[in-house]
Amino acid sequence: MATYDIDALKEDLPTAKELAQFVYDKTSIALDLVGKPKDEQYQVAKNALEGKKIPSEYQTDLNPYIDRKELIPVDELKPLPPRDKSLPDPDSQVHFFGATNMPHPLDPQSDRKVHINFRKYDNGVVTFQVMGPMEQVAIGERINKFGQKQPEKYSWIDPRTEETVLRRADGTFTEKGRGMYAYCIGEKGGGIWSLIDRELLNIVQKNVTNPWV
Repeated sequence: MATYDIDALKEDLPTAKELAQFVYDKTSIALDLVGKPKDEQYQVAKNALEGKKIPSEYQTDLNPYIDRKELIPVDELKPLPPRDKSLPDPDSQVHFFGATNMPHPLDPQSDRKVHINFRKYDNGVVTFQVMGPMEQVAIGERINKFGQKQPEKYSWIDPRTEETVLRRADGTFTEKGRGMYAYCIGEKGGGIWSLIDRELLNIVQKNVTNPWV
């Protein structure tokens, strides 16, 4: 493998951008050099060119030929809160049902659908959790340096929720649970409530093949 002289690199490639582009052309390694100490920039570049180890803080996934000012920012997805400690122990789950064609909570009259996981626990509690999908959408408009229109940023339509109680242990429904229950027992919901609120004993009985066990 070729060796490189730091003084020669400084003379031939005086800017961080030129240096990063040269390294990328030679090695396909993208370096984050802007704003870093000059001497370190060239030592890291030399190491990359010679196949030696480079510090993680100098590595990036961003192509050095891309103008960062022209990148369209993307909002971060909201983090889901940790599982509520008041929910039943996960090990006490006795039944699970995944529904894949449920009305979108943010736009229930549209053609958008969501996936919802229903869980039943041994104390009778039933919960639901909207799992997605997430959809990236363009927000605003701006003109780039080529005179082309592009979004100001990308954001998300994110219907995900934390696991939420639908029916309490005493058989009563929560405020959100009443609407979900009414939908699931109705014609629009395909009567899927019977698939959600299944008794473990009934399921087992239907699968008994040996009456003497």
